[in-house]
Amino acid sequence: MPNILIIHCHDLGTYTGAYSGNSASTPALDKMAHEGIVLESHFSAAPTCSPSRASMFSGLNPHRHGLMGLQNGGIWNLDPSIPLIPTILGKNGFETCAFGVWHVNIDPSDFGVDIYDPVELPMSRHSCEVTSDRFIKYLDQRDKTKPFFAAVGFFEPHRDFTDQWENLPDPETVEVPHYLPDIPETRDELRLMYGDISRADAATGRIISELDKRGLSEDTMVIFTVDHGIAMPYAKGTLYDPGIHIAAIFRWPGKFAADKRIGTLTSNVDLLPTILSCAGLKEQIPPDIDGIDLMPALEGSPYQERNEVFTELTWHDFYEPMRAIRTQKFKLIRNFEVRDGLQLAGDIQQAPMVPHIRWQMRAEVRPEYELYDLEEDPREQQNLSEDLEYTSIFDELKSRLNEYLVETNDPILNGPVEPPEAYYKFVAKSSAGLP
Repeated sequence: MPNILIIHCHDLGTYTGAYSGNSASTPALDKMAHEGIVLESHFSAAPTCSPSRASMFSGLNPHRHGLMGLQNGGIWNLDPSIPLIPTILGKNGFETCAFGVWHVNIDPSDFGVDIYDPVELPMSRHSCEVTSDRFIKYLDQRDKTKPFFAAVGFFEPHRDFTDQWENLPDPETVEVPHYLPDIPETRDELRLMYGDISRADAATGRIISELDKRGLSEDTMVIFTVDHGIAMPYAKGTLYDPGIHIAAIFRWPGKFAADKRIGTLTSNVDLLPTILSCAGLKEQIPPDIDGIDLMPALEGSPYQERNEVFTELTWHDFYEPMRAIRTQKFKLIRNFEVRDGLQLAGDIQQAPMVPHIRWQMRAEVRPEYELYDLEEDPREQQNLSEDLEYTSIFDELKSRLNEYLVETNDPILNGPVEPPEAYYKFVAKSSAGLP
């Protein structure tokens, strides 16, 4: 059995050199991409942290695994009967570990993790430098009679951004995303964000160099991925592509082709079946999950491509109930709370550019349905849900989305989803709602 390593970042989206539309300096990840496989159309099951991570480790979308909001201190909890990647691998001879950000439940051992960082450490203490050091130290101490599964979670580039990177880019040269105002405040923040991305890249490079140095690379499938989009307005916490389009890079020298890109639709729920297949445990892939096995695609064999991905949001530090279906050409979002005004996660509210676009966000109309032609309108600016030329497309996607929600017993169909009692204690300590 091979070793399996997932390196996952917070709030990074596709902001690496392997993807277009950004100014990230990521030489280690660029090298990993050239030595491996890039999933170009990879999407998160949710645009917020805990729901997305739980989907990655369970193969299920959030309303199915139960973590429909932040885990922080047990606000929302994962259904304990659901097996995660370490649960299954641990029962099949793997030594399982998690270093840095876990953010799925309070005690990782409940889901089969043998070795992990102290659970009382705040997430912000899991810097990429410290976390990569912990993993490298583990390589010296691991049980070499067993293959390992390791989840290495970096805090970066979660807010607050730092100035710890010594080669911060010139703010005048950074690429400003189309959905943000091109003003000095935005450029100054992007400069720091790009610095934290470079820190995460350097830490990833250190880990891969250690695998190479120890002769472990040919026995280890490495996956670099992300939970969701960057912590900026119109990205994190939305079902627009800047919120759900995420990086995924696979490296396995001698097993996977080098410098390969896969453009078909994939989702982070696909990681569980793919990893189990890689481990020779295809028969233990849980039935009726949302994920599909990508190993044939990674190995260059024919496979059943996805026709769509489903993604959703219910709670973050606010209630924002929405579900979406995305194909290669179209996206349909259903908003279960129709209103004006765009909500922002508490951390994004602190962004210096927010006061400059507050009027715009307050004027945002959130209709019941949003339909976008992603080929003609990749920036998702023109809602076509009431355009008669797109009636057949709208009806088809609406039917497919509703059919999926009914089949999977999504509680959103029964009315507003109430949060756990612990949510009210959490929200009392943080601000939420319209900026």
